[in-house]
Amino acid sequence: MTGSERGGQGCWSSTTADGKMRRASASWSCWRHKRQGVGAVMVWGRHRDTPELTQIALPVFSYGRYPAGPVRLDEQEPSALVSARFGACLVTRDDIVFGDDDGVVFVAASQAGEVLAAARQIGEVERDQARKIQAGQTLRQQTAFSEYLARRAAEPSYTFRRHLRRIGGAIEE
Repeated sequence: MTGSERGGQGCWSSTTADGKMRRASASWSCWRHKRQGVGAVMVWGRHRDTPELTQIALPVFSYGRYPAGPVRLDEQEPSALVSARFGACLVTRDDIVFGDDDGVVFVAASQAGEVLAAARQIGEVERDQARKIQAGQTLRQQTAFSEYLARRAAEPSYTFRRHLRRIGGAIEE
């Protein structure tokens, strides 16, 4: 609760303890965060109170449900009010968090513009591919997949990523 006192619009909260997955109570914490203007909650562990979380309408990312809630109380990490460990990521106020139903991504604020530009470009290519599929052009046709297979048969080190770069279809560079 101490760390969330520094919250505000656009802020996020992460529930973590020494980098290990934990189970956490959710609804009381999310109500508090929402009232403080926190924009989302990430739980490095599992949550409970799913029906209540739905009513609160605060985005919550966790690794699933766990009805029993917390099973122990750990000491607060010395850096808990300045950073949070979320798996292998160490997140600070210098980072921005992007998330959706599939997960969260932590990005250094200084690189956010570059990352957003790349994400927009990838999204445009994927939407264009989907439109072409709906119009009858398969993804195999769009990626010249038969050509890729023939070249890989002749050159085993030829990768699909390299093929997509060559035909102008690479989206995740």
